[in-house]
Amino acid sequence: MKPGDVLNHRYELVERLGSGGMAEVWKASDRQEPRLVAVKMLRSDQFLTSYADDDARHADLLMAHRRFRREANLLKQLRHPGIPRLFDIGKHGDDPCFVMEYVDGGSLHQFLETNNPSISTIASIVVQVADALNAVHALPVVHRDLKPHNILIAADGTVKLIDFGVAKILSPGATQYTRQGSTVGSRGYQAPEQILEEQVTPATDLYALGCIVYKMLTGRPPFEGEGLAKKHLHETPAPPTVYNSRIPADIEHLTLRMLGKRPEDRPESASAVLELFTQYLPNPGDPVPSPRINPDPTAYFRNVRTSDTSQTAMPAAKQPSHPRAEGRQWLSKREVAASLARLGTDPVKLQEASTELCDLLAAAQRQWGVREQVVSAVRQQASDALRLAGDFGRAGALYQDTIDIAVAEFGEDHPDVWEGRLGLSECRIPFGELQPAIGLLTEMTELVRTLPEPPASHLAERAIAVAQSLREAGHTEAQTFIDALVDWRSASYSD
Repeated sequence: MKPGDVLNHRYELVERLGSGGMAEVWKASDRQEPRLVAVKMLRSDQFLTSYADDDARHADLLMAHRRFRREANLLKQLRHPGIPRLFDIGKHGDDPCFVMEYVDGGSLHQFLETNNPSISTIASIVVQVADALNAVHALPVVHRDLKPHNILIAADGTVKLIDFGVAKILSPGATQYTRQGSTVGSRGYQAPEQILEEQVTPATDLYALGCIVYKMLTGRPPFEGEGLAKKHLHETPAPPTVYNSRIPADIEHLTLRMLGKRPEDRPESASAVLELFTQYLPNPGDPVPSPRINPDPTAYFRNVRTSDTSQTAMPAAKQPSHPRAEGRQWLSKREVAASLARLGTDPVKLQEASTELCDLLAAAQRQWGVREQVVSAVRQQASDALRLAGDFGRAGALYQDTIDIAVAEFGEDHPDVWEGRLGLSECRIPFGELQPAIGLLTEMTELVRTLPEPPASHLAERAIAVAQSLREAGHTEAQTFIDALVDWRSASYSD
């Protein structure tokens, strides 16, 4: 490959931006639109020349092609301002390539080599990274290689998360392309569970983010020198204020939590990181930092924007097929109830109707409030539909709404509370968080014996479904819960 080469009869290569593993990234000019783009391509000719065994070479090449295509498919799903957009997918000879948004800027690694960022500058970077991570984790996907080289700061101050080449899809049944004995991630940013080749979760990315935040705060990584892996596994990092006494106490506390050895010791999600660092962002209209920095991540927040671009760009909604969710001010409870009844619990129908159900829920809540019985029914079906569609982040938020509203209205032991808890725990399973479901199922095997009908049978069916999800995630003892609940159900029916 050389400058001037044209890919897909459209993208003229300008300069090579970098290479790593088996891929190269080039800046290119789009001949059909007036824009620069970034082209990432697999280079099997350059990076697979040392194989003595043709079969091994072919197997590794096939795996590399599949992983590369998966990265392109992930970018297609990740519609977020903090992640470069995918424009096109193609081939160069026999090798795949894809075309994405070109970021005119440098890496966070380069930025830290020449800048000593203030707290507001650090917050401006962390908030954008955490917001992008929220979108990634909601799929659910773990990046697995978060580091300063994979964070870009554009000339306008926007921050972009890049390189999903080793990202792991957590959904049950997703194909994995990492061999046993192959540790994924970059030295100095790997969480203990990565080093030990154990199950990764979104908390794995939070550990890497903690390493990055620590370095921005102190000018040094949490651990250095020989035996780096052992230090990440067993040693406690020095408090950041040892090196920088001006660090706010809450930021120091959160940073050390992100560096917890066990995933459960870290913050619950990237949202917790975003929430804290948002408090330290500059305000619109604040002056330029002194001394000036270039690029300036604070510009994204200091400059007044006509619209909020910090939220995930959602795909355009379909036309609603449910009663008057749009286009009419008043809904009919009878029509809404009939529409919900037509959907029932059919997984295919619910999954296809997830967008319309969310629209209907918003309209119903505006008209009747959040506590009306028909609104609760819409919320339940919307949360189930989102879960079945794989949107576990939004589904979990709706299940939590169900729990909060039912607790306030009826108390902790109402069936709606238990159903919300079951749904929420099931949404955590794809993220590798099995313990909430295990603990809840332990309670459910006893609870159903004390409840009246019909809630008892309904909750037992939901609990069995959660236990089946646990079993699919590899929890072998899930069958014990299934057997206990099925035995109870059989005994109840025989009575």
